[in-house]
Amino acid sequence: MSYALRNTVVLAAFLVIIFGAGFYVTRVAQPKEERKLTTKVSALNRTISERPGVERDLQESEQKLADMKEKYSKRFKVIPSNDTTALTYAYLNRIMDASGFVKFDMLYQGGRNFKQYGYNVYNLKGETSYGNLFRFVWYLEHAKLMYKVGDLTLSGLEVRDQTSDRPQTVVPFTMELHAYYSSVAGISAGQTGQDPTLYRNVSVGLNFFRPLISSEPPPNVLGLVDVERSDLRAVMGDKVFIVDQKGVGHILRVGDEVYLGYLTKIDPSKNEAEFTLNKGGIIDRVVLKVRFGK
Repeated sequence: MSYALRNTVVLAAFLVIIFGAGFYVTRVAQPKEERKLTTKVSALNRTISERPGVERDLQESEQKLADMKEKYSKRFKVIPSNDTTALTYAYLNRIMDASGFVKFDMLYQGGRNFKQYGYNVYNLKGETSYGNLFRFVWYLEHAKLMYKVGDLTLSGLEVRDQTSDRPQTVVPFTMELHAYYSSVAGISAGQTGQDPTLYRNVSVGLNFFRPLISSEPPPNVLGLVDVERSDLRAVMGDKVFIVDQKGVGHILRVGDEVYLGYLTKIDPSKNEAEFTLNKGGIIDRVVLKVRFGK
């Protein structure tokens, strides 16, 4: 091969390589890069257009956070780091010092745990005057420690005062009480120290359970079980064990007499007993159920 022909072939090869590289850059690489840049520009344009809304949302979130921090710094309620039956019973006695005497029996029903906090459930059954019960519930809801009334069933009952032999109204009640606790730093607190809420004067208003016309209930001269003020503790086949209004235990069978009536039915499958009472000509059916605790 002559020298001139060889140079021509080499030059042609270089031209092919240069042309191929140029074609790849202009037809393949650059359009691909252009598409990437176009996508980035579109994304940046969207971000720029959305920025005022994002800034507004950020400002609103910062304001809400500031409000929550301010409310938290001024909080009055605190949650104990732990709760036991003894601690709750002691706290309820402290409340009674302010509300007035409330006769009740307390059963532990179990707990609910939600990792950072939880609460124990208690069942209270008892009786007191309308004013004392009103103040008792008000202090539970408004005093410093976190206690909440989950459920409350109550009724008005006219009885004769043993001292004066005059009719008076008592309010038997059943209450589900939630005692909260938490180990989160900054929230939990002990039960020591005075609670100023317990010394506030609470107006009880009108007693809605006071009858407009007294039914003049007959005196319970035989000391019979007043079932509306008593607690059914056990059902044992054809008999029941019941603690009366004085805290005295009795074993009753169907047909046994109680104050104003008789025990008419026992249902062991439901752990309940049914009584029929004659309240001045008005026949009333009262069902008592066994309360279970843990």
